[in-house]
Amino acid sequence: MLPEQLQRIIGYFLEEAAEHIQIIEQGLQGLQNTVQAPQRIHQLIRASHSIKGGAAMLGFSSIQRIAHRLEDYLKLLRECPIAIDNRLQSLLTAVFDILAALVSKVSKGFGLNHEDANQLLCVAAPVFDELDAYLRVLIPTRLTVRATTDEHIHVFSGYCTSLAEFLSAIAERVGLLGGTITRHEQEGLGVRLYIDIYLPPYSRIENIRQAVELSGAIIGTVQTQRDFSLLAAADYPVYQRAIARPAICNGCRYYYGRSDGGNLLNCTIHPGGPEAEDCRDREPE
Repeated sequence: MLPEQLQRIIGYFLEEAAEHIQIIEQGLQGLQNTVQAPQRIHQLIRASHSIKGGAAMLGFSSIQRIAHRLEDYLKLLRECPIAIDNRLQSLLTAVFDILAALVSKVSKGFGLNHEDANQLLCVAAPVFDELDAYLRVLIPTRLTVRATTDEHIHVFSGYCTSLAEFLSAIAERVGLLGGTITRHEQEGLGVRLYIDIYLPPYSRIENIRQAVELSGAIIGTVQTQRDFSLLAAADYPVYQRAIARPAICNGCRYYYGRSDGGNLLNCTIHPGGPEAEDCRDREPE
């Protein structure tokens, strides 16, 4: 039998979870209207987050995992507004139903055995797979392409609608320009893509942009971040050796510390390392 104090804590969790479950259920029933109302979608995200936190505190890891995934999906809908169709609503409702079923099992026995939890997690796995795949189809991939030459760094921002096709096409077109892709990273469900390109000296920005757009991207903004021609000749030797990564460089998009186009780059902004501990050019990945 559970200690009396723990029973009371679980009781508080169940009482709050019941309210949060009701909020989520009502929001999912009119999901299109919910997504279009910032306060409403935030309410669902907060409800999922609260269930996740309470479950983590009590060691209900299965509830924590399902609530966490539901929270992530709701955040995605808030950040990337899309038209809600029956399939998407049905899949999100299926995730919610599993979460509600797990909470219900706790309420019946003031606990959750591993067999029940694992059984429902097995039911959830294919739902997550289908939902992830469908969201990749529905949500355009936000895109950042950073093209580095010996003279400039051009940053193209926009989006592409087919991630796999874009990755295949950009590799081919960058090769035709005599360049190489030095990094590509996906974030989340593939809804954000970062690509770094190294190109020969004097590559024209018009040609680079055309290569990106013909690969299937729609470019919204272009920014030139750096003019390497302004660097004194004495500054160049730092490119030929890698320095120890400063703590501020951890997680910064500009940090390389590896071979890039024949040179060892530590940072495309501060090749010799940042001048101060708090680098004003730091940009998280």
